[in-house]
Amino acid sequence: MKRLAVHLAFGGATLVFAAVALFDLATLQHAHAVARAVSAVSAKGAQPQSLDDAAQVRLARAVVSSKAGDYAGAQKLYDSVLVQDNDAALQTAALFDLANMSLRQAAGPDAGGPVRSLPLLEQAKERYRSALRLTPDDWDARYNLERALWLAPEGQTSDEERDYKHQATVKARGAQSEDLP
Repeated sequence: MKRLAVHLAFGGATLVFAAVALFDLATLQHAHAVARAVSAVSAKGAQPQSLDDAAQVRLARAVVSSKAGDYAGAQKLYDSVLVQDNDAALQTAALFDLANMSLRQAAGPDAGGPVRSLPLLEQAKERYRSALRLTPDDWDARYNLERALWLAPEGQTSDEERDYKHQATVKARGAQSEDLP
């Protein structure tokens, strides 16, 4: 009886490990298929074979374009993923990558100063918020949103802006009081 129980336990464990191995094999084959599609699209300009692969391929191409510095091309690819695909995971990934791209542009050496970097930071914050609306438990998006808010806080005016507003108010009041008889 003991021997039968040991054999059944061993057989059950073997089946579980075989199922896990088959799942990993299927995942690996899918990853290889996506990689082949990406290389085919980038090498030949060929179209992907199925719509399911198309969104993943566009997302992968957008990541490559973004890392290469082709922000306009990456923007178009990310937008196509957001518009044409209804998969929440792919949309969240696209929004997260778009926000990261905006954050990299704002913090990069060719940012162009605060005049150009502030709108990019605002874009990044809005995209992180959109990604969090789709997937509220995405801690990477939360952390990056916090970093973007740290770089460009909302609802606060600088000391120079407050002084300028105060001076304008004082001058306006003085001008109005002198005009009265």
